[in-house]
Amino acid sequence: MQVRKVSLTNFRNYEHIEVELCSGRNILIGDNAQGKTNFLEAIELISTGKSERVNQDLDLIKSSCAQMRMEIECDIFGSKEIITLGMNRTASDSIEKSFKINGVNQGSIRSIKRRLATVSFKSTDLNLIRGGPKFRRDWIDTILGVLKPMHEQALSKYAKVVAQRNRLLKQLFEKGRVSVTDNDQLRVWDTQLSTLGANIIKKRIALIIELLPQAEKFQEYISGKRELLSVRYQFKTAEARGSAADSPYKQDDQENDLENNDTHAIDAETLSAAEEDDISKMLLSGLKDLRYDEIRRKQTLLGPHRDDIQLTINGQNALYFASQGQQRTLVLSLKLAELSRITSSLREPPVLLLDDVMAELDLNRQSLLMASVGADMQTIITTTHISGFKSEWLEGALFLSVNDGQIKSERK
Repeated sequence: MQVRKVSLTNFRNYEHIEVELCSGRNILIGDNAQGKTNFLEAIELISTGKSERVNQDLDLIKSSCAQMRMEIECDIFGSKEIITLGMNRTASDSIEKSFKINGVNQGSIRSIKRRLATVSFKSTDLNLIRGGPKFRRDWIDTILGVLKPMHEQALSKYAKVVAQRNRLLKQLFEKGRVSVTDNDQLRVWDTQLSTLGANIIKKRIALIIELLPQAEKFQEYISGKRELLSVRYQFKTAEARGSAADSPYKQDDQENDLENNDTHAIDAETLSAAEEDDISKMLLSGLKDLRYDEIRRKQTLLGPHRDDIQLTINGQNALYFASQGQQRTLVLSLKLAELSRITSSLREPPVLLLDDVMAELDLNRQSLLMASVGADMQTIITTTHISGFKSEWLEGALFLSVNDGQIKSERK
């Protein structure tokens, strides 16, 4: 897979640009806040259908403009495709979207997403270690979305069940009592949640088991075989304790990641051996035990929307005990394992997006990354300078200068 041409109109700080890329390494050079990351964001938006950098789509439209349009010309499995995404700002400041493939209108964003496969490395990937559980869940679910497109539908269906169940819990809290009929209703939602949740958990665990050997290999290589990586899956119940937990201002989707969370961690290999039905029964039992805590909190306290993936080095939680260097190595190992898994599942390698990460990698880690990038994999790199790059990264690369929303090709 390769991106041949990127056209952006009124996207972020770009008024209008058309940029042609080469099939190998493309290096965008410029100072901070000039638009380098925005350019990669556009490609990733076409690929995944969403941006991790905004809370609302309005922020993607250039200030004072009413509409935005992006067009990516790419080669996918030997065929040329032009994927177009448009956004119009309405009078009420909502967004109307349009999607096209080769000029033909598409009904929804599902029609265009995942056609172009990308793997991205960002400086914010350190949140895989330092951030809350949502970062780790989203990472696993994003990879599954590439490998198993139906996983996104399962997540959507599960989220709707949680939302409906939360509404019922809130009604029961306001009513102040739980009737036999209410309990029957809850059991219906419990069954749906446990069935869908077990399926999501089982797929997450299967992917973790696939990724772990590759990540272990990279971790051992960089550390000189001094560091052993392992993974545990945590079932988090976020049990309420103290006045903060009783606050009426808690939101249904709010996550309590403080130390008073109750967790039940199981190593990935053990959980992988469990049947999906066993996991479903475990969730059902947990929901029954938490019934009145959930009503008091007005939210669902157990399920894959709250779970965590605990990463350990030599048996110790990497979040608390790993040094900054070890954390960076671990993130690189995980992302390289992701790149390897997605590449092996596709008929063509994905497009690799490296957003300002090269300066953070020493020559040893750059060598490992380069060894993992095949000669036929297109790479798009952003950086403020190339002084720390290994010379191999620069050979045959296309250099693009980025300045105040303008991109120009330059020779080195």
